[in-house]
Amino acid sequence: MIGQLLVFALAVSAVQSACPYPNGTDMAINMYSCGTSADTITILDYTLSDMNGKPLYPVNPSKPFVIDMQSFNSGPTYTDIKASVRIFEYQKSWTTGQCAWSEIPTFGALDNIDACDFAHNCPWLSGDLDLNMVLDFSDYSSIISMLSKNAAVQLQLTLKNYNEGSKHEEIACFIGQMKID
Repeated sequence: MIGQLLVFALAVSAVQSACPYPNGTDMAINMYSCGTSADTITILDYTLSDMNGKPLYPVNPSKPFVIDMQSFNSGPTYTDIKASVRIFEYQKSWTTGQCAWSEIPTFGALDNIDACDFAHNCPWLSGDLDLNMVLDFSDYSSIISMLSKNAAVQLQLTLKNYNEGSKHEEIACFIGQMKID
């Protein structure tokens, strides 16, 4: 019996051993588009900083931080934008032992967030955009607490047009992969 418990404990610790940081996330955020060719918002450049403007990395998701995205809007002016966020953590699979992005359940808490209200930066005019957004996830502490410390996390942000008369079409999809502490 003790031998079986020891084997089980060793197997669990082997599966739980840390995965390496993917895509250079040990040193910097990795951000890219996950949208379609019909998306009208494109990221050109981005920086992360703390609330005092000091460059920030890794990110502590329990504290507010600023992401400044230089973007381009090839569509109309957007005055009503809804955001949906999916969160993934890079971890070993219990079944395969391979490292992969595993979705953290949010049970709809991060669906259809009023992006204009959350980021305080609407309207989004056509052309060049400087989207300076304060991200404060303190209202989502129950979700943040599910994330491991010193882990790689992936946020998938999908933005939809909720302007009057729209069909609530996707206007952007971004993936941000980062190290959290």
